[in-house]
Amino acid sequence: MQLFLRGIVLPFQKGKALERGIENLTPDSVRLPVATDDSVFPLAQLSPDTLKGQGEELCLLDGMPVVSTISGTVEGTLMIHHPLYGPLQCADVLASGSAESRLPIPKEEELTPDAIIEIARQAAVYDELDGIPLWEKLTHWQMTDEDLAPLHSVLVADGTANDVFGSAPWAVLKDQPGMVLYGLQMAAKAIRFTRCHIATMLPKKRRRALKKAVGRANVYIVGDEYPVTVFADKHMETYRIGVQACLALAQAIKQGKRHTHTVVTVAGSALPAPRNFRVPFGTDIDVLLSACQAQGGYRLVLGDAMTGITSEYRHVPLLPGMTTILAMMPRRVRTPGPCIGCGRCADICHAGLLPYEIVRRSENMHYERLQHLSPTACDGCGACSYICPAGRDVAAEVIEAGKTKGTVFLHWGEDDHE
Repeated sequence: MQLFLRGIVLPFQKGKALERGIENLTPDSVRLPVATDDSVFPLAQLSPDTLKGQGEELCLLDGMPVVSTISGTVEGTLMIHHPLYGPLQCADVLASGSAESRLPIPKEEELTPDAIIEIARQAAVYDELDGIPLWEKLTHWQMTDEDLAPLHSVLVADGTANDVFGSAPWAVLKDQPGMVLYGLQMAAKAIRFTRCHIATMLPKKRRRALKKAVGRANVYIVGDEYPVTVFADKHMETYRIGVQACLALAQAIKQGKRHTHTVVTVAGSALPAPRNFRVPFGTDIDVLLSACQAQGGYRLVLGDAMTGITSEYRHVPLLPGMTTILAMMPRRVRTPGPCIGCGRCADICHAGLLPYEIVRRSENMHYERLQHLSPTACDGCGACSYICPAGRDVAAEVIEAGKTKGTVFLHWGEDDHE
């Protein structure tokens, strides 16, 4: 393993998914969130037993349309506990028919910054990088015509796929590079940025093909370290959105399509080979694993190998923000040992933290001194855990230390005492 000043090199496990392209998979039913708490959503508003076309609005959730991702009928609602998103009240939609609903296609002169943001909202476009609605991010970033910040900033379509197994963004860039670029340019126009480009770390052959398809000036090649922290030259301030969000915005503007599908990589040691699927949001993850002929006895990981969440429950709906699903065979886990003070975690921390010192002070209950070490700056990339020779989950310990905020809560039965 090669060390960098701020990052590590991960083993390449993407396999033949790079050459396989994207396979379309349509499930028999989907589960779509219609409420995020225990409140009972009025089923009457969902028109039970009434056909809903793909892309047709079911309801509004926090100002964002919830659209049917397949053509089907609403069978009912149920509460689920999603491993990533917590309690969700979901609508069951059973596939039926082939009806489709689309938005009006705007004229080019109608595409003002505010109009583009509104299209992103109406089309229910989510950013796959974090599951946040694209219109919320664009609204937050939007500059005025008099603002000088765009002169020193760049909007980036993040197609790096720098985790161990994921290849979904690479597959999307291979499939529709022109549409991704157009969506990126429209997003840049919405926030009044003059600069934008696609950032990637593709192999040389694929890199040349992408540059030929969208123009050399529109592609930026990042370094081969994890995590990627530099997405542009000259230390410009970067704002990132996913390539699938760019594609969805382009399809909404040019074709009137709402954001109903996502591309997800299904990989891991329990599968014969990694595969990329295009599926509707709300698809049961077990459907994907069955299509890949997953072996029995595997561990399900939602997300990439570095920051993913282990789930014991396979019947989980695929929702925005999920682009990698792993089925991993169990292996011997080394018992974590005490910190040996080697300092490797500090050497590779891209945030410039001292993880070993944060953990040491937390273990010694020096909570009042933690704030000076800025543990809340940790984004949980997991590089320090990967590099730790003692086998400790350093990232998790740093995040836990950040939650103390200089205090500690002792738990005694039902009461909490500070």
